Amino acid sequence: MWWGVALHSAFAIYPANAVVQAINKYGEPLSTAIKDPDLERLRERREWMDALDGIKGAPSAEALSKLQSEARSPFRITRLLLLGGFNAGAVVGLLIIASRLLAALKGGEGAPDVTDTLKNLAINGVAVVVLSLLLARDLQSTNKENRVSQREESLSRLQINLGGDRVLPLAYLRGRIRPVIVAGTSSFVSKAVADAEPYKRALRERGVSIIPVRLKAADPSSSLAALKAEFRDPKEGPAKGFGNAKPSRPPPAPAAAEALSVEADKRWKLEAAVPEEWEAWLAEQKEEAKVKSGNLFLQVQLNGKVRASAEGRPPWDKLAEELPKLDDLRTKISDGLGRR
Repeated sequence: MWWGVALHSAFAIYPANAVVQAINKYGEPLSTAIKDPDLERLRERREWMDALDGIKGAPSAEALSKLQSEARSPFRITRLLLLGGFNAGAVVGLLIIASRLLAALKGGEGAPDVTDTLKNLAINGVAVVVLSLLLARDLQSTNKENRVSQREESLSRLQINLGGDRVLPLAYLRGRIRPVIVAGTSSFVSKAVADAEPYKRALRERGVSIIPVRLKAADPSSSLAALKAEFRDPKEGPAKGFGNAKPSRPPPAPAAAEALSVEADKRWKLEAAVPEEWEAWLAEQKEEAKVKSGNLFLQVQLNGKVRASAEGRPPWDKLAEELPKLDDLRTKISDGLGRR
């Protein structure tokens, strides 16, 4: 280990806190923690991302969000500075011309011409209005993009369960997968996931992984089944459904080869860990996007940016057609280098 012996016991219990203490208190460089092989498992976890917010010299979540926002519109800051400068100059000019207009109205020897002064006043007034509108529009766009970047940074910290004890933030798979988050009632999610199966091979070649999130919103079919169960006589045994139909048989077990293929591709369907956090994030996303329905999908790029968000089931056929393969040059240009 690269920190002192005094931190070993703390690291065993609070590894991220021990790293923060070693850097902030004892002056150890952050680069050492980033390269230390003993911290590899720690760097995979969200605990590490949260610890970076408290480390001196490390980029915070807020700073990362601002960088992402600037990356979306690299010339916006320059444009804001220019518009702000021009607008300030126009306002100063307007005040000067207004004073000249007062002098022109008073008249007297050497007084400015009223007509020319009014023309200049009108020109400067229009310039101030136009520049103010452009500046306000850019500021609104900047605030909106900042909110988008903050939500995407929060999304990257939501956790997925890779099996065993590996619960990792979504950011860990950034650059490797294009997540498609399918959220809604249980029946909606099941249907959407089933619809993706015919396109599985094409989607996997494009790095697509499905993250089903079943929200707490009541599923009408589940509510109906619960209502029937409540009023059913216990002596009647299990409910048979409408028209006293016989209970359906369980689906046959998949063939061994197919089961092995599904098991081997563990990135095809990822499990959302801590569903409450996912549901809270999705509630904010729906509010921002003005989505009224509880059923929606989001497609995220390799670089963590949300490419598409809409109500209803994902258009799997269009995704398989429009998204470039991971080894395609367009992937490297559009949303980062894909790597398996």
